[in-house]
Amino acid sequence: MNPSNTRPAVADTAPVIAAVATIAEQAFGVATAIAAAVEQALAGRPAPRRSDLAAVEPLLVPVLGDAAQPVQGAGFVAAPGVLQDAEWWLEWFARDADGRAQRLVTHSEPQAIGFYDYQHLPWYVVPRETGQRHVTGPYVDYLCTEEYTLTFTVPVVVDGRFCGVGGADVAVKNAERALLPSLRASEHRIAVVNGFGRILASNSGRHLCGDLLDGVAFDALPSEQRVGDLPLAVVALD
Repeated sequence: MNPSNTRPAVADTAPVIAAVATIAEQAFGVATAIAAAVEQALAGRPAPRRSDLAAVEPLLVPVLGDAAQPVQGAGFVAAPGVLQDAEWWLEWFARDADGRAQRLVTHSEPQAIGFYDYQHLPWYVVPRETGQRHVTGPYVDYLCTEEYTLTFTVPVVVDGRFCGVGGADVAVKNAERALLPSLRASEHRIAVVNGFGRILASNSGRHLCGDLLDGVAFDALPSEQRVGDLPLAVVALD
């Protein structure tokens, strides 16, 4: 089998792509709102501090309290050195079991055991290097949920300086739930994959989230199989 040479029918891909795009736009909507709030809060401040990020939490409380939408965690991740009172900082909140927004507590000192160095991770690097939005995953989020996750990020730029990223997490189990109706409607076995050929969701019991499909040449896929400008696409499994 070579998925890159097997093109599913547009009738199969279009509903799935639309469903993926809906999830993405919901998550990017949250990430973009965070970025705008941070940019406004930090603009013109020569020495910003953590207290200047106060607008982030109230922005996320209603989002994380709404179980009908897919975002389960979101916030701002500061570029090292941007904040005067924290060299590294995540202003990040996640939905707890009761549907409330809880602050994520991380080790922000490089010398500390368990320090979380995020500046080399794709969800941070790609927006920093390209100035564009990005989706990372599926990957296991060992920092927050220890579940397969998609992370949607956008760059935060203040006075021409990259200051970090605004982001939103979507649990893959929630994404799969939203994608299953369109996947099951297909007459063929198909899967949503990322740019490396790793499966996000499929309508085949033999192809699970996290599995890597051989033979997926992502850059060669036609536009009707790809989800806009994102590193996500729909491919045939047979």
